[in-house]
Amino acid sequence: MPDKPEIAQIPRETSDSELRSALATANVPTLLVVLSQLTGHDSLLGLDERPSRGTIDGTHHMSESTQENIRQATFSALRNIRDGKTQMPDPPDNARLLQLASVLVGESVAEEYAPMLRQDMGFSANRPATAQSVPGELAQYHAVVIGCGVSGICIAIHLDEIGVPYTIFEKNSTVGGTWLENTYPGCGVDSPNHFYSFSFEPYNAWPDFYSKREELQNYLEHVANKYDVRRHVIFNTEVTSARYCTDDYCWLIQTRDHNGRVAEHRANALISAVGQLNRPLIPDIPGRADFTGNQFHSARWDHTQSFDEARVAVVGTGASAMQIVPEIASQTRRLTIFQRTRHWIRFLEDYHRTVSDEKKWLLSYVPYYRNWYRFKLFWVYGDGIWESVHRDPAWAYPDRSMNAENERHRRHFVGNLTEALNGNPQLIEKVIPSYPPFAKRMLIDNHWCETLQKDNVELVTGPVKAITPGGIIDSNGNEHPVEVIIYATGFDASHFLVPMDIRGRSGRSLTSLWGDDARAYMGMTLPDFPNFFMLYGPNTNLAHGGSIIFHAECQSRYITACIRHMVEQGVKEIEVDEKIYASYNRRLEEKHEQLVWSHPDVDSWYKNSLGRVVSVSPWRLVDYFHMTRQPQMSEFNLVP
Repeated sequence: MPDKPEIAQIPRETSDSELRSALATANVPTLLVVLSQLTGHDSLLGLDERPSRGTIDGTHHMSESTQENIRQATFSALRNIRDGKTQMPDPPDNARLLQLASVLVGESVAEEYAPMLRQDMGFSANRPATAQSVPGELAQYHAVVIGCGVSGICIAIHLDEIGVPYTIFEKNSTVGGTWLENTYPGCGVDSPNHFYSFSFEPYNAWPDFYSKREELQNYLEHVANKYDVRRHVIFNTEVTSARYCTDDYCWLIQTRDHNGRVAEHRANALISAVGQLNRPLIPDIPGRADFTGNQFHSARWDHTQSFDEARVAVVGTGASAMQIVPEIASQTRRLTIFQRTRHWIRFLEDYHRTVSDEKKWLLSYVPYYRNWYRFKLFWVYGDGIWESVHRDPAWAYPDRSMNAENERHRRHFVGNLTEALNGNPQLIEKVIPSYPPFAKRMLIDNHWCETLQKDNVELVTGPVKAITPGGIIDSNGNEHPVEVIIYATGFDASHFLVPMDIRGRSGRSLTSLWGDDARAYMGMTLPDFPNFFMLYGPNTNLAHGGSIIFHAECQSRYITACIRHMVEQGVKEIEVDEKIYASYNRRLEEKHEQLVWSHPDVDSWYKNSLGRVVSVSPWRLVDYFHMTRQPQMSEFNLVP
């Protein structure tokens, strides 16, 4: 990771026409703050025509003449920098950062966001401090990481920064995790790529604003290669169990490779980076074993299956189904979709758009453009909807919305869906939910509404009653003949770290301790499991916005700081205090009671069998950033 910010430089050979051509495609609000930062002049910031709130484009309140003035002034400023007539300024201080940020998003950005934004935008060094220890101490310390997906790569890079030796065990043949394993048609990200990427490793060549899994996998491969992560990875090897040895203050870890060979390893620290959505969940539907056709889960896609003239069933209408169905519908003779629960759907202008060469050039060469564009995405897709997911006790319609702002979102979504379904009353009845927006994972329309209106596509509501040798029986007792069944039914999200057998100081396993009611301190540590850390643990998934990569970076910094303290201070054992752990989880429960994901009328994978939210974080991004910014050693029991 860089020691200091890497700011783009405009090439001296850039022609005026090339510069004008690129600026013509720019996000104008982003240009406005770039211009002010480059020149130090704020004359255009004071106009009445300011960027609008809550949108990426943000030009709704800006006339064409104002936008053109911004482009022309930015052209002049960049030409002067290119020609060496003016010097490029340093990154802004906090006061200036917040001033420009507030202009860019059309609302006040509070001071508490400044440290987080500086780091995520690349305006400050994003690396853990090097451990102040002698080489001998480092050589004797060793960490084991389980998994080499997004989180595993992130923690590996942080560990390498402080010089701690580590080994990663990865059950697959290469890095990537979920973006390696999910290969179904249409698989892609539902967060903007220029935000869904490591803050310390921006990527300006994304081909799409919302890229597909091949590009995401390529990006993760690139990061792993650049930071030399692979040399630490033992591939095709799965961790089966781990137990803490109190005599030696270490973890004894058992692995099994793809040939069945078993081995045991020792580590001072054990870090789980296995993710959460990696164990396919197929419902136990009566008669499933008797089906004579082909059936498979979306995460275990059968690429030998042809859909030409086949009668196909897709069970489930969540995120994966919304990506798969439009991709295969035109190939099938008949496509029947079985929907148990309705989902709220968003329509995003950039979802199917490619990134032009001019925009890639802007991101690569215009000073500070990439940084501010990332912030724009961060804000709109971050804590922007936070207030709307809180319950208003005085709100008159708690069954359909949480508060007045949530109701505004609801009306907007209903309007979009009604229009996309061409006012079809039968489809509107089947598609539009009755529960509040954001209570379940929000989905993005991938030509879904258009596909539902095709002649060969049928949406069947209600749970599947049974499967026969040649078809599926719906909740009304009607049988639908099918030859292929695709289970787009999600994952077992409540049983964290299964099937590994992880046993702490007392010898009790996490499986028996948690069941499907997992808890941890900030999702990372828990009593009775010293020197054990988790990334993407309980209650760290993001539902109100943001990116799991953001949380992975927060957690990696925190965990690395804990390990650095152990190495520097000669600490053999670090274990979160029971009272701290209990107090945190009480606060978490109290917070969740106020939030939409605990809505009593909604069942989702965010909840466990008891109805408790175990997956989703109840904190704003800025809250979690500050909570994990620096571990407080007073919250841990330490053994020197």
